[in-house]
Amino acid sequence: MCGLAGRFHPVALPPDPGWAARADVLLAHRGPDGKGHYADTRCELVHRRLALLDLSPTGSQPMPNEDGRIQVVFNGEIYNHGELRDELRGRGHQFRGSSDTEVLAHLYEEHGAAMATRLRGMFAFAILDRARNQVLLVRDRFGIKPLFYAMHRGQWIFASEMKAILAVQGFRPQLDRQACYDFLGLSYIPEPATGFANIAAVPKGTTLLLGERGAHATTFATVTPQPDPNASRAHLAERTAELLRGGVRRQVVADVPVAALLSGGIDSSLVVSAYAQSSERPITTFNVGFPDRAHDETAMAVATAKRYGTHHETVHIDARDITADSVFTLLRHFDQPFADPSLVPTYRVARAVREHGIICTLTGDGGDEAFGGYSEFWRAERLNRLALTPRWMLATAGSIAAPFTDWTHDRGRQAVKAVRLAQAGRTDSSALLAGLCSYLSEQEKEQLVRPAARQGLLNGYRHFGAANGGMAELEAMSGQLTGRHFGVSLPSDMLRKVDMMSMLAGIEVRVPMLDEELVSLALSLPHHLKTDGRIGKLVLRDVARQWLPPEVASHPKHGFSIPLDVMVHGDFHDALTDLLGGGAARTGAFLDRALVSGWLRQFRAAMHGSAGGAVSREGLYLRVLMLVALELWMRDQGLTW
Repeated sequence: MCGLAGRFHPVALPPDPGWAARADVLLAHRGPDGKGHYADTRCELVHRRLALLDLSPTGSQPMPNEDGRIQVVFNGEIYNHGELRDELRGRGHQFRGSSDTEVLAHLYEEHGAAMATRLRGMFAFAILDRARNQVLLVRDRFGIKPLFYAMHRGQWIFASEMKAILAVQGFRPQLDRQACYDFLGLSYIPEPATGFANIAAVPKGTTLLLGERGAHATTFATVTPQPDPNASRAHLAERTAELLRGGVRRQVVADVPVAALLSGGIDSSLVVSAYAQSSERPITTFNVGFPDRAHDETAMAVATAKRYGTHHETVHIDARDITADSVFTLLRHFDQPFADPSLVPTYRVARAVREHGIICTLTGDGGDEAFGGYSEFWRAERLNRLALTPRWMLATAGSIAAPFTDWTHDRGRQAVKAVRLAQAGRTDSSALLAGLCSYLSEQEKEQLVRPAARQGLLNGYRHFGAANGGMAELEAMSGQLTGRHFGVSLPSDMLRKVDMMSMLAGIEVRVPMLDEELVSLALSLPHHLKTDGRIGKLVLRDVARQWLPPEVASHPKHGFSIPLDVMVHGDFHDALTDLLGGGAARTGAFLDRALVSGWLRQFRAAMHGSAGGAVSREGLYLRVLMLVALELWMRDQGLTW
């Protein structure tokens, strides 16, 4: 895992003599083991290296082919590089070293842009072809590795992190109002948008060819659920176990030790189990411990660690990790509005891994998306049934529950929301799914953003599937939800968080649950093999019952979140008031100040046990974190609405 950046103009690069040095410094955290630079009259490439394969100088980048016609800068891992190397050698190609980067150079010589279909792994790379006067950008099929691009003064600029693009001389960022409006509902910006109107993400599973004729994008891989109604649960569990073992075996190949993150949930526990089953020596595992028992899964992690004899470390989170300065610094690092509160423990455990001298680790991310682990799957099933009840019954249920909505911990609030979503789902299932997966509903966003500021903006339903003119059947809705997770939240939220926080700490995180064959199998699951209406990941739980301690195998879905409202350092609330309540607040120009002030008061009161009114506890601190992230980003980039 590394960092890359580049500039390309098919005729002549505009002069910018300091850009390479600036980009190198800005991306140094992604590759503390080495750096490289290439430049000619049309292209300039920068690379920072985190050395995991071929630790010798032959693994350095930018990496040329034999005659220097091709230059490659690469971020990620190609897990089938050994098989590809053998194939290429058989066709006469010669290799200087053993890195997977060198395989990319020769594979491009054979197949051009079509090479992407041959790759297994997580990858984002750029290939300069001097003879054809073009640059090829490629990003993996699930969006595990990031890659952004922009055009300025006729040149294409691309980088692993947008800070290297923003460093180009004369580049002036522009705010994307639609993307920021979407952010206020989701807590992240859906790709390929970035928050900047003039910077985009290379879409996952896409090759982008930059040349004299402009930019040409080609999709080489898509994620499409294809449920098999005749699938056998027993067979699927057996096959899942087999594929998970194989995926882990491929992903632990490195010239450095590989650890594993062990949250206590079944996904990471299964990854650790598969790893331990094939490892000849004890592995090292890490989990995050919280002082709030409701959020702490240390006991589950320790149980799995003991079962497999791992060298286990628990990393404890306390108020020192959640000062205003520390949280604000992490939010700013994303270069765009991002407000998933689990970024704090993600960074803390990544830093601990690095402090133990380890620079590569496995994680369980991807299992919920593939196998139906999120609560939206079983909630969608219940709402689907509720939507089929007569309209008058729905209306009556809503009226009965409405008086109780101000009691945060009462079921009334959830009942009213369920009725509202069921009513919306009768005409458009995407509205129902958006309500399940968004932190602010469209109505709540309209209350927050002043009418003039949201004029002409679209609602967030479009990210959850096309309007279908009625209530979708359960199987179709389940597939719609799976497609939405892979298409939107996985690359834009979960994988973005893991990449940015792990790379800030200087470590690589690999995701065996996103092994291509394993995901393909998961996409064949019909809805009844994802959830039974109460819990999800039924097939993974079948494997868990064979591999894990009983208390872990039966452990409910927990999530990797922190009780932000009661754990923040004492300075946090004062900083929030100064940031969001003062006259300098950029968000104050387009958000309802009275509503924002009310949220801040409720957030402070939560420290003393006060309820949040009609907003849940988690919903309250997510709202506050979203406002902070947006305000900091707008200030840092000098942007206005």
